[in-house]
Amino acid sequence: MTLTMNDSTLISINDVKRFLKSSHQVQFGKKYKTEAYQWIAQTLVKFGYISLNKRQKGVIKQYIAKMTQYSRAQITRLISQYIETGHVLQTDYQRNRFTKIYSNADIKMLAQTEGKRGREGKRGHL
Repeated sequence: MTLTMNDSTLISINDVKRFLKSSHQVQFGKKYKTEAYQWIAQTLVKFGYISLNKRQKGVIKQYIAKMTQYSRAQITRLISQYIETGHVLQTDYQRNRFTKIYSNADIKMLAQTEGKRGREGKRGHL
């Protein structure tokens, strides 16, 4: 079941504290990562996260964790990204790969050479 929540009535840190205390038995989650990131950015702007004191920042982190089911470490990374850039954006996964030594043409030529020598079906023999 999918529900949409309107959190526009939560306008102060005390409202958020009351919400967190009263929603222990309710589990929230995200459906799409991009929507969750947008919501996090909006929440940080809405409560003026940068200008909050340490305790208030903790309350906002708890609220974000409750609503998104993200880990504390993930929330900290996203908030750091917001503080540095002013945005919470999804970053593309950067895969580490070995550099390619042979071009596709080299591989074709090697396969043809191996085929001419009769080594195509003989695995393990040089």
